[in-house]
Amino acid sequence: MQYRPLYFIAIFCLGLMACSRHTDQATPPPVAIEGPAHIDSITVYADEAFRYIIDQEARVYENDQPDQHLHLIYLPEAEVLKHLTSDSFSTVVIGRRLRESERTQLFKKNHITPDERCFARDAIALVAHQDFPQDTLQYTQVGKLVAGTSDQYKVVFEGNSSGVVSYMFGLFGQSARQSAFAVKNTDELVAYLQKDKNAIGFIPYDKISDEDVASVRDLLKKVKLLYVAKPDSAGRMVVSTASQSEIADESYPFARPINFIQHSMDQKVGTGFVNFLNKDRSGRIILKSGLVPAIMPSRTINITN
Repeated sequence: MQYRPLYFIAIFCLGLMACSRHTDQATPPPVAIEGPAHIDSITVYADEAFRYIIDQEARVYENDQPDQHLHLIYLPEAEVLKHLTSDSFSTVVIGRRLRESERTQLFKKNHITPDERCFARDAIALVAHQDFPQDTLQYTQVGKLVAGTSDQYKVVFEGNSSGVVSYMFGLFGQSARQSAFAVKNTDELVAYLQKDKNAIGFIPYDKISDEDVASVRDLLKKVKLLYVAKPDSAGRMVVSTASQSEIADESYPFARPINFIQHSMDQKVGTGFVNFLNKDRSGRIILKSGLVPAIMPSRTINITN
C-alpha cells in the first residue's frame, strides 16, 4: 500500500508523455507557400500617347517586383485629368505639368497638393505629306496656324481631347480653333495626310521615336518630318526637328515633359514605381525607345593597367 501513490504518479507521467507524442505526430509540419503571400496593386491612368513606353516600364518593374502590380488604364489626357480630380488616391501620367489653375482647383476640391515628377521628355512632332511644299516652318508661323490667325495650311491633331491639343493650344494661348480638326488615331492622321498635301499633322514624338519597330519605319516612309526654325536667346536662328538629340539639348521648341503625378507618395506601390522610373534601368529603357530620360543613366568605366 505504501508504494501505490508512486505507482499512480508513474502511470500519470507516462500518460502525459504519450499525449505529448500523439499531439506532435498529429500536428502537420508547416507548408511553404510559393510566390508572394500578398500583392500590392495601384491603378495608373496614363495619357494614351505614352502606352508604348509605359507598357515597357511596367513590364520590367513587375518582373523585378512580383509582389507589386500596376493596373494601367490609357485614356485621352482630358479623361486622365478627370480621374485626378475625382479620385483622391489616383495616380496619372500626362505630357505636361499641371497648370496653376488646375492645381488650385485640385486643392480647393480635395485639399491636396499633387506631387509631380518628370521621368522622361517627349515632344510634339510636325509631319506632312512627302510632297509638302516646305521642309522648315518658322516658330511664329506654327503659332499662327495653331491660333487660327493664318489659314496657309490645314492643321490636323491626333485625338480631340489629347495632350497634343492641350499642349499646343496652351503654348500659344488658345483654347480652341474652329479651322483645326482632330482624327481618332495616328493611322487616320497619316491617311489624311496622304490625301492632302496642304495639311500639317501634330502627333506625339513617342509614336515615331523607336525606329527599331517595323510599324514606325513604315509610318516614317509615308510622311515628311518637318523642321522648326526659332531664334535662340542670342538672336541666332536655330533649326531643329523632333529627335532624341534635339530634345536632349533643348533646341527643339515643342519638347514636353512626361510627368508622373500622384496625390500622395505614401502608397507603397506608387512610390516604388516612381522611384524605379528615375533609376538607371528605366533610363536605359527610355533611351532605347528614342525618348530622353529626366535623369541620364550612369556609365561606369573600369580602367586596368
